[in-house]
Amino acid sequence: TWFSRAYRTGSASPGVAVSYGYLLLKSGRIDEAEKVLAAVAESTNDFDSRMSAKSNLALVLWKYGRLDDAINLLQEVFKGYRNTVVYGSLGYFYILKGDMEKAMEFNLEAYGYNSSNTIIMDNLGQCYYLKGEYEKAREIYEALMLKNPPFPEAYYNYGLVLEKLGKREIALENVKRASNYKLSFLSTITAGDIEAKIEELSGRG
Repeated sequence: TWFSRAYRTGSASPGVAVSYGYLLLKSGRIDEAEKVLAAVAESTNDFDSRMSAKSNLALVLWKYGRLDDAINLLQEVFKGYRNTVVYGSLGYFYILKGDMEKAMEFNLEAYGYNSSNTIIMDNLGQCYYLKGEYEKAREIYEALMLKNPPFPEAYYNYGLVLEKLGKREIALENVKRASNYKLSFLSTITAGDIEAKIEELSGRG
């Protein structure tokens, strides 16, 4: 790719290097991604690029199974660098950690920061779902669906909410929609998750 060629020639700007590292990570080339991102985080004087590299390194740590380290790194970044991407990643990590009070508090703050971002909306919807507040979750997901989110988790998670509300047919439609979107190494659900839920909602599970 153009990114890899630019990076290998040594002429890539820090911003391009971060983008390349993210693409490596998204495709599952986690060790290579870590090297590229760590190099930017340690060497560049460009503040935005350094913080962006660290934000992506937190995703690397998560994929290595080091959730606590990922959270600690993003918390460090968050102290001096707040943007939609950091809010989205850290908000999701708090959900994974299982402290729903902390997750809800942070994702409400994130929603206040950017109420139109699809990742932040999905995180908040998940929080309401996991706390059993299904009507509130539905409100968030109905608004999210109007934005045609480009990732499968939104439709899958909305399907889970609708299932809890007894709307199995619409739940099934949404989970099926999730299967139309490409999964990546950074996806938080698997093709197996989607297929199993389709089977269950179809009455075949």
